[in-house]
Amino acid sequence: MMSDKQDFAVPRLVGAAVSRRGFLRVGGAIVTATAGAGLLAACAGGTDPGGQPASGSPVRGGTMRFGCKGGASTDTLDAHNYLTGVDGPRLSALYDPLVRMDESGQPKMALAESMEPNADGTEWTVRLREGVQFHDGKILDADDVLFSFRRILENNFPGVTLLGPLNPAASTAVDPRTVVLKFDKPYAILPQALSCHWFLYIVPVGYDPAKPIGTGPFTLVSFTPGSQSEMKRFANYWDSPKPYLDELVILDISDETSQLNALLSGQVNAINLLSASSLAALQGTSTAKLIASEKTGGYIPFTVRVDQAPYRDVRVRTALKLVVDRPAMLTGVFAGRGEVGNDIFGRYDPAYDPSLMPQRQQDLEQARSLLKAAGHEDLAIELIPFPEGAGALQAAELFATQASGAGIRVQVTPQPATQYYANSYATTPFSQDYWGYYPYLLAASQSTLAGAPFNTTHFDMPEYAQLFNQATSTLDDALRTEIQRDMMKIDYDQGGLVIPSFFPVVDAVASNVQGVEPTVTAFPLRTYQFQDFWIQG
Repeated sequence: MMSDKQDFAVPRLVGAAVSRRGFLRVGGAIVTATAGAGLLAACAGGTDPGGQPASGSPVRGGTMRFGCKGGASTDTLDAHNYLTGVDGPRLSALYDPLVRMDESGQPKMALAESMEPNADGTEWTVRLREGVQFHDGKILDADDVLFSFRRILENNFPGVTLLGPLNPAASTAVDPRTVVLKFDKPYAILPQALSCHWFLYIVPVGYDPAKPIGTGPFTLVSFTPGSQSEMKRFANYWDSPKPYLDELVILDISDETSQLNALLSGQVNAINLLSASSLAALQGTSTAKLIASEKTGGYIPFTVRVDQAPYRDVRVRTALKLVVDRPAMLTGVFAGRGEVGNDIFGRYDPAYDPSLMPQRQQDLEQARSLLKAAGHEDLAIELIPFPEGAGALQAAELFATQASGAGIRVQVTPQPATQYYANSYATTPFSQDYWGYYPYLLAASQSTLAGAPFNTTHFDMPEYAQLFNQATSTLDDALRTEIQRDMMKIDYDQGGLVIPSFFPVVDAVASNVQGVEPTVTAFPLRTYQFQDFWIQG
């Protein structure tokens, strides 16, 4: 049985309905120049997930004004269908999920009090917290859960993939606090899937997005798409005495320079997604502090289409993995912060064990030998870098330099974001992608399985898919771990993702803002858990 007194472990996933570009706007920024190295080392908030605790005890009162990068006229209040980077934090303030992912990457009970599967995992009994109120005073009940999940499925909203083989017609409300979710086949990873909470908020029966009633820590006061959202403290929030803030204002800010100026002038007291150019400007100021998540599960992979020549030859793919000097790339792109990668994702999944596969080192001679054996000793290729996410272009250019040591000529061809998403994403033979942290199986369901919505490598191996089905069907944790590691071995030996590193994420808040801790999720501001923040003094 899984309860609110028990955390269970897990990585990231996105529904097919959400645009790739829209999702990426909620991801993390990374430090991309050595100018930021010293500043990161001295920044407030520590360097490890769950670093030093905030100073003092939480106090009630004050207004947090968050200058959030992004936003557009398409900003939404819909709990299940967000697209822009500003939608993410706004919806997190208004709504709650059954389960959420905490700052250490673990699932944590929220509106659910417990979850228990039947003998084969085809049925899960979910027990809700008692007395949880919606903003209009209605008490949360099992029908609201069923309504929320059916709404997601019927509209093909992003969370549809997270719900797996759920059979909504067969699922029932046993009593006001108990819902039985039935699945067409065993679905052993339901708690892990629900922890990817960004698309699975619970709303009341009859929900109207124009009147955003949720159970979240704040209620809506005003909303202007592309401009700002104003919210106030929900006095009857279930997780008392939270929230501590009286008001939360989220301002859409188009660029990092404007964010920085707003923070330093006192117009806002929190900003997100900083690059090294901003870190230098903040060095030495007493009015702001950095929150650096140096160890995250976020990664920017090079994506190699395994279904196209010359990359369908595994020797060519392995050669591309061997030309990367990973420590040098970490230094050159991320100022030495973050962690070296080894072509496997799911960094904080319990099944992830870096000792299982040898750490790949740069081996130019072996790369040359493999290319010669494959008939491509004079390889010339084009690399189209990912257009968003700091560090992608720098990584692409550094890859080209490193690959030249093995005689590979790499032409780096940047494209504007509009052109890239229209013509190149998931179609070009050699490119990049951008991922925050999700548990391994959930990330695989979105990126490396045949038919996955973001399978940029076009990887399609029946054995891999069979292992995935076995892993998601078994309730035996040890067996599931073993199966996942078999999948990881396939990723390492035959996959089309080159993952040189896991990147750091840096945000900044005013010096009196407390409760914002580092997180492994690669999502900003403690994954936007505003109920935990307070203003000291």
